[in-house]
Amino acid sequence: AQYISLAKDTMLTIAAVVGAYVALRGLSTWNRQLKGEVEYDLTSRILKCTYRLREAIKGVRNPVMWGNEMPTPPETEASKMSRERLRHYGLANAYQRRWDKVTEVRTDLQTEMLEAEAVWGRIVYEKFEPIFKLQQELFSSVHAYVSACNPDESEQSRAAYQEIMQKQRDILYDLSSESPDEYTQDVTRAIEAIESFLKPHLRK
Repeated sequence: AQYISLAKDTMLTIAAVVGAYVALRGLSTWNRQLKGEVEYDLTSRILKCTYRLREAIKGVRNPVMWGNEMPTPPETEASKMSRERLRHYGLANAYQRRWDKVTEVRTDLQTEMLEAEAVWGRIVYEKFEPIFKLQQELFSSVHAYVSACNPDESEQSRAAYQEIMQKQRDILYDLSSESPDEYTQDVTRAIEAIESFLKPHLRK
């Protein structure tokens, strides 16, 4: 009876150990699956925002500006404005609307990147730094152009903006036909670097 009791206790201990091991393995597998699902979902969201940013930048650089993009001021104001001021009003507002799309996407992307930082660390910002620099470069180009066209700016200020434009590379318009221009190639390379960092997380 003593041996039977000892064997029984031993078997119960072994069963408990095996059960704990199986439970831990199961918990570990579940954690890995959950982490993989979280990273997959986060990666998908960030990539979508990245592609939206690419398209928004492309929209800003569209050399064709349709009439419906260029609003006119209220009639009471328009009657007091010169043709040059009316043109600048439409131009400035058209570019503002185009840039609002960039700002909207950038805001969404910043929100996703806060979560990405919690998962992958600060490296995620390093990967996006090139595309953000290109975005800022385009903003500077648009701002200088619109300001240089503003009849309410002083001649000195308009000349200064013209000088700024001459020193910058010409990226305001995307005039690519068969092959992308230098700026578009830079955007493509920046996004490819982001894809190389993010896409492995889609396969986990």
